Amino acid sequence: MRKIIFTSIISIIFFIGCNDKLNLEPIGSLSESSYYKTATDAKAALTACYNTLLRISSQGGWAVSGWELYGDIMSSDVESHADIVDYVQIQESTLLPNNSTITTQWQLGYVGIYRANVALDKLPEIEMDDALKSRLIGEAKFIRAWWYFRMVKLFGNIPLVTKPLNPDELYVTQSPKQEIYNQIEKDLTDAEQILPISYSSEDVGRATKGAAKVYLAELYMIQKQWVKAKTKLEDIMGFGIYGLMDSYTDLFTQAGDNSKEGIFEIQYTANTGLDLGNFGTVMFAPNGEGLTPNGGWGWTRPTQDIVDEFEKSPKEDPRLSASIFRKGDVFEGKVFDDKVHGTGFGHRKYCISAAMGSEVTWPFQTSVNLILYRYAEVFLMYAEVLNELGEPSKAVEYINKVRTRPSVDMPVLPTTLSKDQVFEAIRHERRVELCFEGKTGYDLRRWGIAAKFLKSPDRWQNNIVLNPQYGGNYFKFTEGKDELLPIPQVEIDRSKGSLIQNPGFSK
Repeated sequence: MRKIIFTSIISIIFFIGCNDKLNLEPIGSLSESSYYKTATDAKAALTACYNTLLRISSQGGWAVSGWELYGDIMSSDVESHADIVDYVQIQESTLLPNNSTITTQWQLGYVGIYRANVALDKLPEIEMDDALKSRLIGEAKFIRAWWYFRMVKLFGNIPLVTKPLNPDELYVTQSPKQEIYNQIEKDLTDAEQILPISYSSEDVGRATKGAAKVYLAELYMIQKQWVKAKTKLEDIMGFGIYGLMDSYTDLFTQAGDNSKEGIFEIQYTANTGLDLGNFGTVMFAPNGEGLTPNGGWGWTRPTQDIVDEFEKSPKEDPRLSASIFRKGDVFEGKVFDDKVHGTGFGHRKYCISAAMGSEVTWPFQTSVNLILYRYAEVFLMYAEVLNELGEPSKAVEYINKVRTRPSVDMPVLPTTLSKDQVFEAIRHERRVELCFEGKTGYDLRRWGIAAKFLKSPDRWQNNIVLNPQYGGNYFKFTEGKDELLPIPQVEIDRSKGSLIQNPGFSK
């Protein structure tokens, strides 16, 4: 997709849709005075909001990504390519406020929030079908909540803006994290009441009732409001439209797009010539192996630490070979050999060859969606909630639903496990089931175990024998500081004193 940014309050980029995915194709721009007149304008304004999701973890400017960056590199599941200094800083907790990747993330987040605010300001005045108008307002509230949720998890106390601002209103102070949570809850609660359970093919990819409920469930779990989270998860399971795909591997190819397992996905379409595809394969794929067009860049590499997490006995967990290349593995007739001497492993998940639908010339994108929430995670969330509410044996039943997917078929866990044992089973299962889906780093922080986990000598990166170059101190995580990212220094400098840096960070 072209580089599109709202550069002022009087401009808006608008889009139209076609085919069976939510289409994010740009076709032009109009002044605000001649816009927001028709239902077509209203739908286009919402598509402009969805457009910001294409760049969920943008790097190197405003290019599409197709990768939830932070949840991976804030964990020990991957090791950042040494050339990507921004990522290394984030992963090691040696982060400075002038890090360009977090600056881009902050700016992108507020572009998404701004577009949603504009839509919510203008849509009520458009003469159009009331039911459609209501739904679009629900979608805009969902997207605003989505961006605020992402931003508060990354940055903590942030400015809360719920309307388009005039130039003299731009210097907004930070709101406490709880106020951000309250706004997210309000927007998602409004959205869940309005949005449909599902869509016809022309609107596939838009936010649904299930999407709003799963993010509400996550919000409640972060705040340890277990009963509220339980209700939302039970609502999702009660819809009767979701299920686990038999093939775990298919989830991360185009065969998994908008399947019965997907609850909310970012929609990508390659081979359009309009930069609308998923760039994740290039960033993920093993560097220099020739497994994908352009060979892959390998910006992160799986670690021995995540490989060790997978069960090997009484059988090897099939999700290991579905997620990670090991030396000698064959993909599309080519053998993985770790030619650039990374960690010895490569990303198998989301590695898409030309034969599987990847563009063969620049920008080497794919049409594979990025699944942000899927039904397997709902089961694991529900297991965690049940365990916290004193039902560990019932919680195990939902862990086992994930473990016994036909293509996984791992041994079931006994229902006699203690609460602590069930928590450890959930921690393990989330890490292997959802690896490289941007979850682990957030999980460690949500559970309050990031410092203990990352600084442990059990971590491969901290092992002095295996990695003497790090001296047992690869992860420099400081409790009370590195749960969050710093506010970008450039934003603080521009704020005229309205923004305050997060504790522990300096220029």
